[in-house]
Amino acid sequence: MLTKRVHHVADIETDPSCSVEFRRHAAERGSRSFVAVPMLRGGDPIGLITVSRAKPGAFSTEEIALLQTFADQAVIAIENVRLFRELEARNTDLTESLEQQTATSEILRVISSSPTDVQPVFEAIVQSAERLFSGQFSVLCLFDGELVHFVAHHNLGPEALAEAQRIWPTRPARTSGAGRAILERRVVQIRDIETDLEYGHRQLSRAVGHRSSIYVPMLKDGAPVGVIVVARVEPGQFADNQVALLQTFADQAVIAIENVRLFKSCKKRTVLSPKRMHKLARRSSGRPPPRISCG
Repeated sequence: MLTKRVHHVADIETDPSCSVEFRRHAAERGSRSFVAVPMLRGGDPIGLITVSRAKPGAFSTEEIALLQTFADQAVIAIENVRLFRELEARNTDLTESLEQQTATSEILRVISSSPTDVQPVFEAIVQSAERLFSGQFSVLCLFDGELVHFVAHHNLGPEALAEAQRIWPTRPARTSGAGRAILERRVVQIRDIETDLEYGHRQLSRAVGHRSSIYVPMLKDGAPVGVIVVARVEPGQFADNQVALLQTFADQAVIAIENVRLFKSCKKRTVLSPKRMHKLARRSSGRPPPRISCG
């Protein structure tokens, strides 16, 4: 490994390159001769192939050449695996990126097709969040400034759903991750609910068997209006790119809420009854509007 070349010893007992300790170990293994061939990649050693024999004697040139071929083949195999894994990782990243882009595009489509109702948007968000992150379940809550309301979920069983409906609506508190996200106005992660000292909803968590969860606040002008929750069976932390995607979902949810509010406000201003129009006209001119003939 140090010389980056073949090391060949015909007799361990007499070769000066062999230390006393090495001779003792060789005797315990029953070895008297050996050859060591380095595996070189770009001139750097990454491994070694050694062959030893019970009898003293030199290895032939052909045998050493064959071992060098084996060493070259081993390096090729290692490099192939490395390249394959890099390609596989890139393909995985591309697949995940495509899935995430598809999910965000789908939510935008739902927003545009549902200008008067935010519920379809919430449903699309919780479904995408649970699917993309391999979560146990996902939940979306709204905050009215006083209470947190449970408004959408995906993959909650009957027992867990009943427990959730028993808990909500509730005031935000540090006993829940959603409460912390609202109070702190930032992303909150609970790596393991069994070891989190403040967590107070273990009955709900155990009902679905989840151990870790993430809570992403939905913020409008810095004020919390809701939370997106994703829970997993295994303890651990969510990756940065997953957190970023959930924040995108949270932004989209806020956009949907605001779109519906603006749409309803605009519709209320523009849709006026004839009686209402007559009153407004009298108020502005002091006399009734003239009759207009369409004949």
